[in-house]
Amino acid sequence: MPSALTVPSPRRAPVRVLAVLLTVLLGVVGAFCGVAPAHAAEPAVGVDITDISPATVDAKGTITIRGTVRNTSSVAMSWVQASFWRSRDPIADTDSLDSLAASSPTVPVGERWFHEPGDKSLANITDPDGTKVFKPGESASFTVTGTASSMGLTTTDAAYLIGVHIQATPAGHERMTVGRARAFTVVSGPSTQARVAPVITLSSDPSVRIDGSFSDDHLAPELTGRLDRLITEAATRSSTVLVDPGLVDEVTAMAAGYTVNGAKGAGTQAAKDWLAKLTPLLKSGRAYRLPYGNADVVGAARAGHSTVITRSAKALDVKNPARTLPLAVTDEAGALDRPSLARITSMLKPSLVLTAAIPAGPAHVQNGAAILPLSPSLLAGGPDGKVSPGQLRGRLLAQSLLMTRQKLPAATLVEDIAELDATAPLSGSTSWLSLTDLSESINSAENTASPLPARSKAATALAGDWWADQVSAAADAVDWGNVLGDSPTADLQTARVLSRSLSLSLSSDRRRAWLRAAMEPATDLLSGSGVQLHSAGSFVMSSASNDFPLTVTNNLTETVKVKVTFTSSSPQRIGIPDTQVVEINPQESRTVKFSPRASSNSVVEMTARLASPSGRELGPEATFVIRATRMDDIGWILIVVSGAVVLGATLLRVRQVRRRNGGRAPYGTVDASEIGSGPAGRDAVRAEPEGPAADDEGPGDEERPEEAGTRSPGD
Repeated sequence: MPSALTVPSPRRAPVRVLAVLLTVLLGVVGAFCGVAPAHAAEPAVGVDITDISPATVDAKGTITIRGTVRNTSSVAMSWVQASFWRSRDPIADTDSLDSLAASSPTVPVGERWFHEPGDKSLANITDPDGTKVFKPGESASFTVTGTASSMGLTTTDAAYLIGVHIQATPAGHERMTVGRARAFTVVSGPSTQARVAPVITLSSDPSVRIDGSFSDDHLAPELTGRLDRLITEAATRSSTVLVDPGLVDEVTAMAAGYTVNGAKGAGTQAAKDWLAKLTPLLKSGRAYRLPYGNADVVGAARAGHSTVITRSAKALDVKNPARTLPLAVTDEAGALDRPSLARITSMLKPSLVLTAAIPAGPAHVQNGAAILPLSPSLLAGGPDGKVSPGQLRGRLLAQSLLMTRQKLPAATLVEDIAELDATAPLSGSTSWLSLTDLSESINSAENTASPLPARSKAATALAGDWWADQVSAAADAVDWGNVLGDSPTADLQTARVLSRSLSLSLSSDRRRAWLRAAMEPATDLLSGSGVQLHSAGSFVMSSASNDFPLTVTNNLTETVKVKVTFTSSSPQRIGIPDTQVVEINPQESRTVKFSPRASSNSVVEMTARLASPSGRELGPEATFVIRATRMDDIGWILIVVSGAVVLGATLLRVRQVRRRNGGRAPYGTVDASEIGSGPAGRDAVRAEPEGPAADDEGPGDEERPEEAGTRSPGD
């Protein structure tokens, strides 16, 4: 019986040694003869396996491989032939399977099979006589068949590596193998048993922008295609289901009627039908909710940006039917570590964490969450990174068998139709694969030491300047909400769009592009394209202050709140304070008055701009000129008023002195009414000098200049 395939078979060693010696000898001969070594690539063809049926057989069963071949070289080839290939060594364990999946196409050596009755293990793409050639760029299909026991695949309850070889005679070359393709399969027996836990994930690329409008209509066909298949299978299979609340919100909006770029959306009825299937699933006890928008909270936690985590919680509205489900966090990238888990569990309180950062093994409980290992490699396909349906199915069956034999839980996320088909139940006599949910693993989880790394070095799905994009978008969203004057709604929409932009379904480039598109309603508003300011070219001031009009037009479908701010080229001469905040209804215009203040005659250029209530400038500026032309008249008025004030103060002082002296005018003073404008008048008013007192004035006495200001000591 063939030994399990862990390392190249020892019986091949002498052949390889001889090949090495022959290669060295040819090199020496070539060097001696002066022949330069060849550097050109050997002619090759591309080979794709399109189908393997059945997916698994018993020892007496036959396996059929179908595929295509394409001449990718620059030379024509004759007698192009496909032949069934297999390695007769059973695959020992999951480590060996992983090594084979990553191996060179020439490892293991294996054997071609030529002896199937009716030559069914061979397929001539061109005739052996060479009358037809396989030209560069030409493609063809092939079908080859082999019986498991006849090919030496005699160990049952085992996984094997099978495939196809393409041989040809390229122009100017000897006959050679020009292409290979491989896949895994299982030869079952009476005792073959395997278990796998496909976790169906209901999520999609985001499509709702910050204002609630749809950026595209990609969900419409998905609701009758991929998402419909997923939710149908989730209802019929014994599978754990993960639901993105962001998707639920988007489908709910579609069911209520929606438009895309002004046109009626095509998915309203499909959305209603899908939601009808979702309702019982949410009550099944097998459903969990994902972070809103399927946001990469693990990547955010690793980067130390807790704001992303809190936003994903804030985005979930109380009306969302998935809100009451327990939370599950996924980590297919294997980027989770202990600090990031602690941050996530403290902030989000998940019930379940599925991560590829720990090796396959029993579940454990940490920080109140059940931590289960994920095995994304179950759906990694065949060797060489090939993911045709047959190769996906073969890898899933082979790895599930080996993991079950090693008592390892086999859990993987299922997100599309190809993965659904790869994880489908087996039928007929080969129904040895059992599909399970995660309940058994969760219920058996124990509080044990965490197998997570203390610090992970694995790359996260979040890369590039994603955080700078988030900060910029958040700032725009705040100002957008400030202009709309509806902060609670704006906060909710902001949390939703920023969480959606970090969806695990988006690559770095697509994430930035989608966020830019999702923020367009806000950036358009802040750029002023929807709200316009109109102004006359000049205004003339006839006094120190005047009120002048500006017009603001709102071309949007939302009510906005704005003010107008001003910048003066000479603020010391003329300045204008900001206007009051005004509310403008959709498709309406409103007059806004501004009041400049001038201190002198001048001509000053002004700029005006719309701004949010908090001061964020909106759109382009408007320029105009203010002319202040009557400021000299105003100056004279100020001088006259000032003189009147001085005169009034003098009269008041005289009245006070008379009252103090019993109504008599003090000596040396005259009534203000007697003051003239000539020299006599100026000489008549003098200050009271100090000195000897003089006699009281008698009636009719005239004041003598030399006695002015003197009084008797008794006065």
